[in-house]
Amino acid sequence: MKNCRFVLFLLSISISIASAQTDDQVKLDNLKYYLSVVKEYSTSMRYYTDSVKILSLLDQLDEVTTALDNEVNSIVIPEIEAVEEMADTVQEVTEEKIENLDNINMESHEPESDSGHEMDNNAGGFGLSKFMPFKKKFNTSFKIQFGVNSICQGTDPRSGILYPDINTSGSWFWDFSIIRKARLGGKNSHVSLIYGFSYLKNKLKIENDIRLTANSTDKPEFVLVPNLRSNPSINIGYLNVPVSLSFALSGKTKLDVGGYVGYRISTVQKIDLKSTKETIHEHRYGRYGLNNWIYGVNTSLDISGFDLIIRYNLSKLFKDSSIQDYNTWMVGTSITLF
Repeated sequence: MKNCRFVLFLLSISISIASAQTDDQVKLDNLKYYLSVVKEYSTSMRYYTDSVKILSLLDQLDEVTTALDNEVNSIVIPEIEAVEEMADTVQEVTEEKIENLDNINMESHEPESDSGHEMDNNAGGFGLSKFMPFKKKFNTSFKIQFGVNSICQGTDPRSGILYPDINTSGSWFWDFSIIRKARLGGKNSHVSLIYGFSYLKNKLKIENDIRLTANSTDKPEFVLVPNLRSNPSINIGYLNVPVSLSFALSGKTKLDVGGYVGYRISTVQKIDLKSTKETIHEHRYGRYGLNNWIYGVNTSLDISGFDLIIRYNLSKLFKDSSIQDYNTWMVGTSITLF
């Protein structure tokens, strides 16, 4: 009976040592995991602020996490091999004692051996970090710019030629862009590079009763349209690649200066005609001698979350600008969804 008690005592010691080693390893793994999360979030927060005070506090946080990292990495967990050697020793002593007991069946100790295997399988560490959810951090924003737009004529109009009279208040532009932001010059820099791609739509509403067409020589011209019910409009769509530099002037003021280049992908004229008993909605598609490529400059001033945007197309609206000589300008604001 005393031998049985001694055997059980040795087994309990070996299991307790192994369990303590496993718990310590799990705790250490979780400490390292949470410390890595703090580091990642601290780095991500720098992309979303231009405040000097917040950046200074983040620097202090980096110093604290560095000290924590050194302390956590200095923790030493007893090697699992030492625990296994102790368990083997206990097992040898156990087998020797069991051999001396005639009334004990050796097969009755097989479950204890199985539990030892379970201990070995868990010795590698099984912590909460295995199932810990993580938040994906994107340095990407979806931005919508909108406002009024119109055209300015570069040459004096000629007599006998029809020119469009643009209704600026009814002419709107929309720009849907996906952009990324990269800080330049280190984590304390106030200058960032902004780039991405966007879809720009220019809608020009015409006051006089004319529409755009292309003559026999493929040059753009405007012609009269009788029986118009409402003002016709020209909708031009471009795929653009914007690039700009962002300067954080203060905690609440930011200035962006840059440009864009793009390609025209669609042109639609919308015309509503009236007759005695019906209304006809026309959608006319064509090239109309429009310039396929677009490039221009833009600037925006952001104060406390509200920005004023000014854009100007350096490229001409038409390929042949000898008669219809126009550049497009835009003034508006923006909203950022994420």
